[in-house]
Amino acid sequence: MRVFNLKTVIVCGFSSLGLLSAATSGIGVAMSEGSILINSSNAAGNATIFNGSTLETRSASSQVHLNGGAQLRLASDSRGTVFSDHVDLQKGSASITGYSANASGLSVRADGKASATISMRDQGVVEIAALTGDVHVFNAAGLNVANLEPGRALDLKPQDAGASAPSNLTGCAVKSGSNTLLTDETSNVTVQLKGGNVKTGHRVQVTGSMVPNATPLGGASQVINVANVKEIGGTCTAGGATAGAATPGAATPGAATAGGASTGVVAAVVVVAVVAVGAGVGVGIAAGVGAFNSNTTNALSSGRSGAFN
Repeated sequence: MRVFNLKTVIVCGFSSLGLLSAATSGIGVAMSEGSILINSSNAAGNATIFNGSTLETRSASSQVHLNGGAQLRLASDSRGTVFSDHVDLQKGSASITGYSANASGLSVRADGKASATISMRDQGVVEIAALTGDVHVFNAAGLNVANLEPGRALDLKPQDAGASAPSNLTGCAVKSGSNTLLTDETSNVTVQLKGGNVKTGHRVQVTGSMVPNATPLGGASQVINVANVKEIGGTCTAGGATAGAATPGAATPGAATAGGASTGVVAAVVVVAVVAVGAGVGVGIAAGVGAFNSNTTNALSSGRSGAFN
């Protein structure tokens, strides 16, 4: 009887040890040339990062190599809680490769070998730039509000919970069966249009609101109930591409607003930019004041560096 009890204790002990080891295994390594804070404790040089660790940088940035190959770089004066599949950015800027980042209610996903920078700005604005590969942005409700190709950047401001803002989208209206689709030139998000006198094959500016709980046509992220439509010129080519549409580095007249009347939907797209791919530095940034300002202006912002400055 005593021997059985002893074996039981030993087995239980090893089981507990195994569980403890699994629970405390690191998810990556953080490297910095200066001191950093990990869970409010000072660390220098290399340090193991665990799931849920909060990493805060000071005067130097920190590079985190995660198990599985994903990478995270926190810029100086930044803070984020690191998990195996994403970082919750709370302050400053981050660069991700094959990883995801949450910031101010937005989820930025850089799948595969794609890379992006995310910066938290004043007044709740989040600046997102795609460096390599395609980068996708979702709101708190899981709605796709922006798709960025390499070299493109947007400033997005999540809408307050319970707010109801119109969508203002610009692009080429195309026919798909009995439905009408439009891919917004700024956010690169495709929506299904409902109602309104929208002429397909024309470049238009559409104002409307998202239809709650509607199931959009395949390829579209949401259904927009059209309140107003305006033809703004430009000839559509086959497939919906627009002649004279926004090109990298050019501001889009009447910058579009991704999203609609839904909790957590993006309320404004403020900036369209070109970034130096692979360098993390913005060049020739074109600034627009947003879709809801009738006096929208476009101007080059000189001397503005990228996401980490």
